[in-house]
Amino acid sequence: MAGIKSRTLLWVALAAMGLVMAALTTAPSRLPKGAVMSAAVSTSGRYIITAHQDHSLILWDLEHKTWDTVSTRANIYSAGVVPDRDAILWQDLDNRVVVQTVAGDELLRFDHFPTYGHVISSDLNTYLSADQQWNVFKGFGDRQKPILKDGVSPSFAGSGKLLNLAMAKDRPYFITAGFGDDHDPIEDYAPVADGRRFSRYGGVTLWNTETGEPVAKLRGNSSKTHAAISPDGQWVVSGDENGIGLYWNTTAPEQRYRLARYHLGIFVDDTPYEPGDPRNRNKSMLIEAPSGARDNTLAVAFIDHSQYYLRFGNNSHIAALFETGSPWPVKYFDLGAAPELVTYGSQYSRNTAIATAPEAGVLVMGHRSGGGISVYRFNAEALTLERIWVAE
Repeated sequence: MAGIKSRTLLWVALAAMGLVMAALTTAPSRLPKGAVMSAAVSTSGRYIITAHQDHSLILWDLEHKTWDTVSTRANIYSAGVVPDRDAILWQDLDNRVVVQTVAGDELLRFDHFPTYGHVISSDLNTYLSADQQWNVFKGFGDRQKPILKDGVSPSFAGSGKLLNLAMAKDRPYFITAGFGDDHDPIEDYAPVADGRRFSRYGGVTLWNTETGEPVAKLRGNSSKTHAAISPDGQWVVSGDENGIGLYWNTTAPEQRYRLARYHLGIFVDDTPYEPGDPRNRNKSMLIEAPSGARDNTLAVAFIDHSQYYLRFGNNSHIAALFETGSPWPVKYFDLGAAPELVTYGSQYSRNTAIATAPEAGVLVMGHRSGGGISVYRFNAEALTLERIWVAE
């Protein structure tokens, strides 16, 4: 009895010190079996939200390395965050979009068609969403209007990827990116048109968030394409499954710049040399690429404000670091061969399982299988990317 009493007193003392609560919070619920299908990171870098193949919605706390199940009935492509707030955005299987704080306080709820990607502004006044046919809408409820609705192909079903949808923080711009390229001028084809089979806006397109009008078609990619816009809205970068990487400054979107291929450098136009001549390639500032680095791109994402971004190769655990305004890789990072990441298996339908918080330098990646994640932190001064947490 004396021993039991002593242990009881010790437990009470620990509870008074707050240590019991700490012990409980480090024993999280079991991870879902379904792989991560979409992910987002809060602006602060502390919170991560993931939606899984089994419809689980998981909230991760990077500071305490814990996680909790928010829902078991989530749209797998709906995990999002509210910029500059500790709040998440998601949709349930009853087609209700929910905005709530990480503490669970509901900020907004509305009925909406099943989303295949959506974003919201920090003031909750601007909401953009895409559907399975790569149509894009602004607003919700009675205020919802189509921005892009001009065909049924390409689409998620036909291409095997979502329409990439991303919004800048500091300028009224957002981008869409899907499949291939289109050379028809904006003036010739309205983005909202009935009866058209093939969309004229399947490639990378820059849009005005306030007006909902296209600003420019950012041409040059082919096949499945992913793009990112910098937080300040000044830069758009892209990469596709054929290895073409491009970038644009939004102040002059008609000017396109090529990113260097990791082993071949930059193709130079209008040289006097025959096709295949190595002098058609500029390799002057090319750094050595590690074995396994692939420029066939699955995703791109800004990692340090609007200065640095990462390019993730398909079937590779190597990521290339680029600096905005330069075509040359700055450094290569080994993300780790185990556990295998979502970058393996040509999973273009899951490149939404890669997410960053550029202001915090945090990267999260789903694993190839299972419900785990790997989290990394970028140091802009040292140009390092450290894996700081593997949850599996």
